Amino acid sequence: MSMPAGGGRALSGCAGAAITVAIGYVSLIGAVLVTPTSLLTAPLGVKAAHAMSKKALERAYGSYLFIVGARFVISLL
Repeated sequence: MSMPAGGGRALSGCAGAAITVAIGYVSLIGAVLVTPTSLLTAPLGVKAAHAMSKKALERAYGSYLFIVGARFVISLL
């Protein structure tokens, strides 16, 4: 889903933006920094997920979603 979204943001353009190293709304500096980082850390996440039991993984993900949701609700107040 992120590739079509990134392509759409690049095609939609960003006239008069302060960021000059970009294609549309997509920052090339950000893409250059995020891509190698995600390629290096993805195998670590896979190993960690496979090392955990199903129940522990569900609880960890549930806790993460709860924290993100709580932060979102707090930001609305």
